Amino acid sequence: MLNAPLGIFGGTFDPIHKGHIYPVLEAANITEINKIAMIPCYIPSHKSAACVSSEHRLKMIELICDEHPILYPDARDINRGVATYSVETLSELRAEFPTRPLCFFIGSDSLQTLLTWHKWQQILSLCHFVVCTRQETTTCSSENMPQDQALQDLLQQRQTNNPVDLHNNLAGHIFLANTQPLTMSSTLLRKQLEAGKSVEELIPSSILTYIHQHKLYQPSNDLC
Repeated sequence: MLNAPLGIFGGTFDPIHKGHIYPVLEAANITEINKIAMIPCYIPSHKSAACVSSEHRLKMIELICDEHPILYPDARDINRGVATYSVETLSELRAEFPTRPLCFFIGSDSLQTLLTWHKWQQILSLCHFVVCTRQETTTCSSENMPQDQALQDLLQQRQTNNPVDLHNNLAGHIFLANTQPLTMSSTLLRKQLEAGKSVEELIPSSILTYIHQHKLYQPSNDLC
């Protein structure tokens, strides 16, 4: 018998914002997934280095997890201290939780690039994908999401509309969750913070307080 699914949500989180948090919480409610590991990247394999330290990004994750008990911080990628592919982290989690379905939360934009991911076929043998919509112009369904033929074929083979499948199988399904879109990006938020513009509607108050206390994302920060 399988244990309850474990959700996984990774990213740079530089900084974490409402566009990260609320679609995932909504998708977790839809799929009845009650625990999600928040895994900040050390240095993501597909992006440039983060603007602030791993320690600050992890602390911001911890603050969000304090506010939402369904979430918990997992610092394994930061502690590893090297760039990490998703397949490596998922393989490690699978070894730790051999009887627990793993559900990898991603945005619809990430789904559309899935076939370019490192060892993506192996990833599907390790976890399910729970896809959250991110753009107001994109509804999360296989019929109207722009994609190439190979991705259409993959969805035809792997998509499920029944969240129970995520509980009854260890891996291999793709579930498209019709979540409320929140269109924002960390890049834009950093620019607004650097310019001294208000971002109160986009970033949780605890995170904004932490950013101001530690003077993060200031114009003098040469990394951004």
